[in-house]
Amino acid sequence: MNNYSGTYQVQGGEAYSATFSFLKDKLNIHFKDEHGNDRNVFWYYDEIIKENFRQQGSVTVRYGGYPAQAIETRQPGFVEELERRLQKQNKNFLLKTFGHALPFLRILFFIILLLVAAYIWVVPYMAGRMAEKVPVSYEENLGDAMFSSMKSGFIIDDKKTMYINDFFNELKINTPYKIHITVVKDDVPNAFAMPGGNIVVYDKILAGIDDYSELAALLSHEFTHVQNRHTTKSLFRNFSSSAFLSVILGNAGAVSDVIISNANNLKNLSYGRSLEKEADMNGVKILSERKIDCNGFIGLFNMLKKQNDIEVAEWMSSHPDLQNRIDYIRKSPDFNKNGVNEDETLKAIFLKIKTAE
Repeated sequence: MNNYSGTYQVQGGEAYSATFSFLKDKLNIHFKDEHGNDRNVFWYYDEIIKENFRQQGSVTVRYGGYPAQAIETRQPGFVEELERRLQKQNKNFLLKTFGHALPFLRILFFIILLLVAAYIWVVPYMAGRMAEKVPVSYEENLGDAMFSSMKSGFIIDDKKTMYINDFFNELKINTPYKIHITVVKDDVPNAFAMPGGNIVVYDKILAGIDDYSELAALLSHEFTHVQNRHTTKSLFRNFSSSAFLSVILGNAGAVSDVIISNANNLKNLSYGRSLEKEADMNGVKILSERKIDCNGFIGLFNMLKKQNDIEVAEWMSSHPDLQNRIDYIRKSPDFNKNGVNEDETLKAIFLKIKTAE
């Protein structure tokens, strides 16, 4: 046990020469009083005032309580030993305080971990499954409400809207949804689908399309997001915590309220690569069944790649890896499986879209 020398003083009293030794739970201060008698004073580590002990080459340590006491030493190693004892005391205090609760804390941590995992994986999965069960009428009402909340921010091109709906109807796709396409004037090349059948196409993306097969590719892709409920599933997953709680509380209408209030986020909605591929492959199938050249997808994606060289396209930011998609579309067994025929009706409607003012 190392002994250190220095002085001990009670506030307002004489400073005595003293020796200090570290015991298990306290500091022993030994000195002779004014009568020459041996005295021992004990400072418990948890009562020592923790501060910057070093002061101008010396070490000064103070003790709590009354009367105020202090010791001072210039011996090397004292402050390091004191700080080590204080740190050990803190650890012992925490262990004594919380040691009995460690099993409970471990269980609590495990429960929190399960809840976090449920929030990240289980709740979005359940929300996606819930989206598969809602009726078409619910999706249509939800999509119409979302469109209404966004409509005030749109500048709609009525002529192009009329012609593009004629174009889609001419594709003669069997679906339980009432598909309605709206052309919006905007400088961003974008298109997105809402639940229940509303599809929005910005005129900037139309301006870059050179062939009716490219427009058919775009619309068949966005249509698949509606038909296969990609938009509904993605929205439910994005707002899964609200959706899950609403179902538990028996208030399905609250889900709609949350989604509608965030309708403007729809234009940047990301579906994930698997759903994008599904929309692409189903789009290829739709074109192939109608003998429309599936190279329309290739032309559309190449156009968007060029657009991205000029400015970041929103449609591209939510539909990544265009070159990869070009590659797997070309390898699709449905790619021009039934041959290609020119569709004069679609060409004529496409010309009206391109020349409408």
